[in-house]
Amino acid sequence: MRLFVGVEIPGDIAADLYPLARGIKGLDAQTPENMHITLKFIGNVDPGLAAEIDQALAQVSFEPFDLQVRGLDVFASSRKIRIFWAGIKDQPALHRLAQRVENALLALDDCPDMDMRKFTPHITLGRNRDAARATIEQTVADHVDLTSRVFTIDRFCLYESHSTSDGPEFRVIAAYDGSDAGMRPSDRADAFAPQDMFGDMPDDRAKDMTGDFK
Repeated sequence: MRLFVGVEIPGDIAADLYPLARGIKGLDAQTPENMHITLKFIGNVDPGLAAEIDQALAQVSFEPFDLQVRGLDVFASSRKIRIFWAGIKDQPALHRLAQRVENALLALDDCPDMDMRKFTPHITLGRNRDAARATIEQTVADHVDLTSRVFTIDRFCLYESHSTSDGPEFRVIAAYDGSDAGMRPSDRADAFAPQDMFGDMPDDRAKDMTGDFK
């Protein structure tokens, strides 16, 4: 299982951001359904460790907070732009949540080999194949005043990444709103079972949890 922790982006905001990358030739645009803010990339783990990760994340407490998309930027080397992304207006609560997630994972006895780079809040809009650097940089400059409506983060999610012929696909396999914080791990022993975790949910809720309607 290839896992990461993130927060979801409202569907209308993702739909507004999508054309920015879709319009750049040579850029592989992230679909609106896949847009998110990564809190911590975990990587490949076996199902047993995934269950322990789920239990650890369930202990992370936080209060809902507001976010707003602001501006565009890139991750680049001197030779090539790699990632085209939308920024997030500074929000200390988001950084606190990312730190709490990291601390919870580091506390695991069998800690996964995680990405330990500094947290930079962003929404990936596109991955560069062979787009002209000048074209991407001009798009960034043209949207220097880009902002979204304010939206509320009241949960964070554990995602599983799947490779497909059309690129990676991200699926929410568990969500946390802080209400389980303080529960004994045994209380969640059966909570993480991807093969049947949606069995008792109404169809519309199950689809929401899998990210079909994010």
